[in-house]
Amino acid sequence: MRPVALVAVLFVTAGCGESRQIVPLIATSGIPVSEPVTVPLEIVTRSTAVADPLPVRGTDVSYADIEAALGHAVATATVPWADRHREQAHAPGWQLTIELTNADAEYESGRAVFTLAVRATLRSREGNVYLAQTQAACRQGGIVPPARGGSVMVRCMNEVGHQLANWLDGVDLDAVAAPRPG
Repeated sequence: MRPVALVAVLFVTAGCGESRQIVPLIATSGIPVSEPVTVPLEIVTRSTAVADPLPVRGTDVSYADIEAALGHAVATATVPWADRHREQAHAPGWQLTIELTNADAEYESGRAVFTLAVRATLRSREGNVYLAQTQAACRQGGIVPPARGGSVMVRCMNEVGHQLANWLDGVDLDAVAAPRPG
């Protein structure tokens, strides 16, 4: 092999060797425990053009399990609402679809910052009838090393969960569940 060709091969392979440190959110921050079997509200999470694992800009760290951790945060925050509205739940209850529409993570000057945006759609589980929709977002930061920002990210997810729980409190289930004139 000629020296020029060898240098080109080494250059190409060196660029492909980027490695990232993956931080699984659920393993590092734990799973909030709720009562999914007895609570009439099912939480479903989806992502739209959001990387999972989510890279932290400025580092070699990425966070994984974003959808699952977000689902647990929202489920935990909305259990009290579902319990209060158990009598209004027509079998088998409701489904709240959380679509993660934007996620960003950055690290600069010793500070990890996480930003999330979601769209939430409430439907009845029976017949998949649309009831209501909203959006929620959060931005949380903390002075932590990039690989130790799981608690900051989870704090952001919990904020989204509480925003959605407060929104659910304002949804008039009787009005949205009434048959629409055709």
